[in-house]
Amino acid sequence: MGSVTRKVLAASGIALALGLSSVTGALAQQVENLGVFTDWTAWKGSDSNGTICYISAQPKDAQPTNVNRDPIHFLIIHRQGLKTRNEAQTLVGYPLEANSKPQAIIDGKAFDMLVDGEAAWLASESDEAPFVAAMKAGRTLIVKARSQRGTDTTDTYSLSGATAAMNAIDAACPPQ
Repeated sequence: MGSVTRKVLAASGIALALGLSSVTGALAQQVENLGVFTDWTAWKGSDSNGTICYISAQPKDAQPTNVNRDPIHFLIIHRQGLKTRNEAQTLVGYPLEANSKPQAIIDGKAFDMLVDGEAAWLASESDEAPFVAAMKAGRTLIVKARSQRGTDTTDTYSLSGATAAMNAIDAACPPQ
């Protein structure tokens, strides 16, 4: 999938996860909670491209604490209509520096990310399956990013429940 397509879909996936009805309209009303699995929640919904399943979590720690940020989330998304799986995205709660290089780090293994506004996603589609495998085996996910104002932030997520949440969306949105 091209980066332009990813940017458009990033906004819809994040809005879907957050239930932003002003962005998604009736879509937010179609979201079904598939379960809460320790620190991760599994969801199922749809958009104009078909069924979407995703997991989401908020960080256990967000540094620095003196920075005003909108809600922070990390998501893994399956889009059945587009035949995409394991799309990793984060919403960091502030506009990111356009040419910055955010990273998602699982137990010391770093994955580069691309920036679009307040969102970032894995830079390489080939990293998506290994990233999810690392999430399932890992303990901690850390997202490091830089705001447009030059503030470096570090968001730390527990991966407790990520495997069970992924299993729930894998069952709800099997490959087609």
